[in-house]
Amino acid sequence: MKIQVGECRVEKITEQRAAFPFGALFKAHRSEMSDAFAEQPAEVSIHSWVVRTAEHTILIDTATGNGRNRDNKPLFHQLNTPYVENLARAGVDPAEVTLVLMTHIHTDHVGWNTHWVDGQWQPMFPNARYVCSAIELQHCQDDPASQELYRDSILPLIERGQLQTIDVPESPLFAGVLRYISTPGHSIDHASIVLESQGEYAIFPGDVMHHPVQFQHPHWNSLFCEDLPLAMASRQRVIDWCQQHQAIWFSSHFHSSSLGRVTPDGQWSPIED
Repeated sequence: MKIQVGECRVEKITEQRAAFPFGALFKAHRSEMSDAFAEQPAEVSIHSWVVRTAEHTILIDTATGNGRNRDNKPLFHQLNTPYVENLARAGVDPAEVTLVLMTHIHTDHVGWNTHWVDGQWQPMFPNARYVCSAIELQHCQDDPASQELYRDSILPLIERGQLQTIDVPESPLFAGVLRYISTPGHSIDHASIVLESQGEYAIFPGDVMHHPVQFQHPHWNSLFCEDLPLAMASRQRVIDWCQQHQAIWFSSHFHSSSLGRVTPDGQWSPIED
């Protein structure tokens, strides 16, 4: 399904789907759930978004990637998914991608930055400029737990001069239609990406939310969030922004419908995809 936002066309590229019990995904809020609800599966999706303009093919976040060592975590470790085939099915030639924008540097958002070719990790999109937060990059470089991710998904971009870092609050405009806004909490300098074209708006909020149930409980943080009060504040900021701009919400992890709008009373109204 392709969605038009002004002059831009947006399409989802799915990598994989999974499920967690609600009580596990939102374990800090288990006491607010009935036992029956806590045991129900919260279905999630891991995917990218392609944004096409007249001159650019842009990828927002790049999922997990195949063949990565991820501490034997089944959701991320040594995957073999048809992501590349899904890109091709959507008509995306990796050589034609001009920009790759990362909302943050977590393993399920940066993996297909690279692929394994001739015995080494090389940029998946050879002609693209890759963009991330300078603070996120520094944190990744300094974090002992992130070194495998850094070596296989980030360092090859640096070595080939394809990575650009930014100060998120001072974000430039990319391709004339996209800019970053600061939404920290899930990670140290997590950022959402706003699209404005011909008076229409959309947002790619990364991991501000993992499941639509958070519209009913906006104070709920997932087990993946790092700074819980800050994550909650950023979540409310994005909800408010979407209401004010009547924006389409292109989620990173919603499963059944990954895109929708926020109703005037702050609830989720999906657009079927």
